[in-house]
Amino acid sequence: MTIQSMQFSAGKSVPHLHYEGEVIEGDLERIAAAVSQYVDCDPKTLPDTGGNCAVITLTSEGGNYVEGLRIAHFFRENAIATWVKTGSYCYSACAFAFLGGSGHSSWPATGDYIDRTIEPGGTLGFHAPYVVADSLGELVAQYGVQEVLGASRENIALMIDQLVYWNVDDGVLSRITNMGADEAYTASTAQDLYLLRTALPDAPRRLWAPDPAEALRNACMRLLAHHEDVWPYDVRDRLAGEIAYNIGTDDRGWALSGYELTGNPGGLTVSYCAVHTTDAHLGANADIALYYGPGVEGHMRPALTFFHRPEGWSTLGTGGTAAQRIFQKGGIGHFFLPPEAELGGAHALTWRLVGEDFLKTGRLGQ
Repeated sequence: MTIQSMQFSAGKSVPHLHYEGEVIEGDLERIAAAVSQYVDCDPKTLPDTGGNCAVITLTSEGGNYVEGLRIAHFFRENAIATWVKTGSYCYSACAFAFLGGSGHSSWPATGDYIDRTIEPGGTLGFHAPYVVADSLGELVAQYGVQEVLGASRENIALMIDQLVYWNVDDGVLSRITNMGADEAYTASTAQDLYLLRTALPDAPRRLWAPDPAEALRNACMRLLAHHEDVWPYDVRDRLAGEIAYNIGTDDRGWALSGYELTGNPGGLTVSYCAVHTTDAHLGANADIALYYGPGVEGHMRPALTFFHRPEGWSTLGTGGTAAQRIFQKGGIGHFFLPPEAELGGAHALTWRLVGEDFLKTGRLGQ
């Protein structure tokens, strides 16, 4: 556990800590000692606009799952964001610790929120634990699970299901539990970031998806997938047409532009995904929504909205706690990528070229 600098980036002007190596019993105490030494911050004093007390970058092949879960809760309680950098890797127990990456807002309606980031070219990998430390029962009881879980793989699967607490899609966790000891679920595509509620670095949308029309289509896939409780890749054919401008108006008379959903007849069904025409460039705030077909008055009503706020809180839908929905400070860059877009390759190369300078300055070169 080391201190890298007293300012992680222009956007996160807080201490940068780095954790590396096998996750072993006692690591939580070592992390807590480093935070006590280098971080002078009470999460309750963070502004209503949100913030962190520190950022910790992670590089580890894994280790003790129980310790990883304890570390995750420590990160949440202390508003510490987690980050996996290009070329780094975080597997197994490290990945579970990564899930605890958090920020905090003093605004009661927000409170704790998820703040965990993977740079393109970084690796995050999960697999089911096969050995459980004797202290698992104590840990699970401490964090509210009603049963004391045993050491069998079936009971470990139940433990992992409890990690919906970290707002990971439950289908992913079920998939993890069905993998063998030599298999891993890795965050390799934009869809994986959606399912893991994990961010790309908070850079302008144009870095990840320069074409606004395609960016809108991809965001619509997330909305439709969330609405129908499926994965974004499964709905891509429903948004295969060309963008249409001024396809209708909302109940305030604002013109809408976007996509008609194939296989949806209109009227009382969700039939379109659109944004206000004036915001279709997606260069600033935008409300992207699924819409019902025109009603008797000729207007289209929203069914589910993604509030894109590059300088504020971006969220898919409303209600519930911030930590239990798709909610992020700044833009959600991976929403604008095709679900199948690989996070390595071209995106990793682009980030290698501009990422370090962007983190230092908060600006992209022209």
